[in-house]
Amino acid sequence: MRSMKKRLFMFFLVFACLTASCGPKKIPEAVTAFEENGLWGFRDGRGQIVIEPGFQAAYDFRGQIAAVAVAEGWRFIDRGGHILDIRPFMTDNGPDDYVEGLARFVKDGRIGFLNEEGRAVIPAQFDFAAPFSEGLAAFCIGCRKITEGEHASMKGGRWGFINVLGEMAIKPDYEEAAPFEDGRARVKLGGEWIDIDRLGKTAEAF
Repeated sequence: MRSMKKRLFMFFLVFACLTASCGPKKIPEAVTAFEENGLWGFRDGRGQIVIEPGFQAAYDFRGQIAAVAVAEGWRFIDRGGHILDIRPFMTDNGPDDYVEGLARFVKDGRIGFLNEEGRAVIPAQFDFAAPFSEGLAAFCIGCRKITEGEHASMKGGRWGFINVLGEMAIKPDYEEAAPFEDGRARVKLGGEWIDIDRLGKTAEAF
């Protein structure tokens, strides 16, 4: 009887291991962009085409997603070549790069942050958000884009900071805000620039 129970236990252990994919976790294969006859597609590490050329431009995959240019502009695709319903946030140098593991994306005119798996870890809810710096990112509500020649900037609204979880770290009480550097950030309050720490305290309170 005890031997039968032992065999049953081993059977269910092996079955559970198979169904739960026990063993080393498979590392996603490197997939890189290539150009052919003016169109871009993707190859795997063995040089095999995994996504046929059909894009006007393309960046290499970062994790599970890649930025590509189509007729409607820049979009994200997954490893199956399917276009996602979110768009990269565009900078002067192209699609936003990952900073501290997160990159900006745009949906319905608002900005959020996604990770390298393509998952929106911070929903699109800001009129503007800067890249993360020292674990915090400046954001604004009610600001608008102002273009002056070849340069553009965000003006107006109220500015604050979020952490990498999307939680409010510093309330949007400021007229402008710069990234954190060496534990401090420059913010404008009442028309004057001041330094604040990661708790939102002014320099005089250090």
